[in-house]
Amino acid sequence: QRKLLELGAVMMAEPELVLLDEPAGGVNPALLERIGDRIRRLNARGITFLLVEHNMSFVMNMCSDVVVLHRGRPIAAGQPAHVRTDPVVLDAYLGA
Repeated sequence: QRKLLELGAVMMAEPELVLLDEPAGGVNPALLERIGDRIRRLNARGITFLLVEHNMSFVMNMCSDVVVLHRGRPIAAGQPAHVRTDPVVLDAYLGA
């Protein structure tokens, strides 16, 4: 719940852009759903979010555009459906 409080505190500044570092880290599924719902509602109001996240399920369900980094460099970018099947991404992370 601390993550929701932190998000609320950030929103008091009325930002146009919010950077979230690992919002899914250490969060149970029920709370993660609440965080995702809050982000979606705020995004619908025009606030842009930049997520740095390792939970790919969360990323693929939350984001309209994704950039995949490997060793600090971008290797793919685009809509989640494209990125999840990109051969470069699959090779880098699954050794396909």
